[in-house]
Amino acid sequence: MNSSGEGRGATPPEEHRDRRTLLPLLCSLAALGLSFVGLFEIDVPLTRFVRSLNDYQIDHLRNPWLARLSDVGDRLGRGESLAVLSLILLAIGYSLRRSVWKSAGWQTLVAHGLAGLSNNLLKHLVGRARPKFMHSGKLELFPLGGSGWDSFPSGHSMASFAVAAVLAVRFPRARWVILSIAAAVAASRILRGAHFLTDTAGGAVLGVLLGMVAAHPWKDWRASLASALYGLMPVLVWLFVATWTVSHPASEQWPAPYLIGAGFAMSLIGLVGHVLLMVRPAVRSVYVTRPLARLLIGVGIGLFTGSLLVTTTVLLVCIAGWLRRESTGQDAAVEPGLGWRREAAFGLAALLTLYAMSELRGALPIL
Repeated sequence: MNSSGEGRGATPPEEHRDRRTLLPLLCSLAALGLSFVGLFEIDVPLTRFVRSLNDYQIDHLRNPWLARLSDVGDRLGRGESLAVLSLILLAIGYSLRRSVWKSAGWQTLVAHGLAGLSNNLLKHLVGRARPKFMHSGKLELFPLGGSGWDSFPSGHSMASFAVAAVLAVRFPRARWVILSIAAAVAASRILRGAHFLTDTAGGAVLGVLLGMVAAHPWKDWRASLASALYGLMPVLVWLFVATWTVSHPASEQWPAPYLIGAGFAMSLIGLVGHVLLMVRPAVRSVYVTRPLARLLIGVGIGLFTGSLLVTTTVLLVCIAGWLRRESTGQDAAVEPGLGWRREAAFGLAALLTLYAMSELRGALPIL
């Protein structure tokens, strides 16, 4: 009776743990979907703007620096270039007997292969028209349509980020340089007129997911995908915030002015709390915590865009991060690796973000 009563009245620990990890994952997936809904709105206007930067040829940029970025990105993201990189890593690894380099070489080959197979399959299943074939300004799909109907996702972006994700895991000190190079390859595809913004963003997301699977044991593929998604979403949502801000001029229509005012106030409140916790850690309590201060700053920046869509996306990412810390028992307020310099840099970055958003609102004339 006792054991059966406990079985009926208590939730198994494994089931409770699964529920606590499922909710942040669902929030991240919802934020991913909303990000692409918002970025898709910018696809056509951005493509038209890129066309205005070109001469009579769609892939011939007038600006020499942009033209060079386009050409270099095109070469770096090609399959043969990435294959040569993997071979170089293997050669160094075997000649110098460095296991990290050997692992990086084999895993980048696997990640590149997975990206190539997945990309070719998705391109033709989706069948999205390339920007140069865009005439109506609407989404045009023709599954299994052949050449020209293979825009989503970007193959260069997907392969570059798959390889970059592996290298970021194997060489963590150089991860930001590596990922920045992959981002430059993705940007070059937009400048070249070969892809829409969502093509390159989708390729980057899928590439990182596949790269993280290749860089970790296959039996842990679920955990690898979840970890990659959690790491991706803050970056993707800030891309969403940045592109939305520079592409949407200030609006006097409701509710934009009220959202912007509320966002500025909420961000300042969060910054005050953040500074207070940094200067006087003893004030930390149930009501004043570092995760709460960061949540206020993040949501405040989302509101400062003047968009409910962007705000909801940022809120979902913040909630996912909060729930994930709660489920793993981590408290950002007592992490030993966080010094006052890092905290000061975070507060300064938040202030600079608000200033940049106010100065660059509507700076890109695409809408």
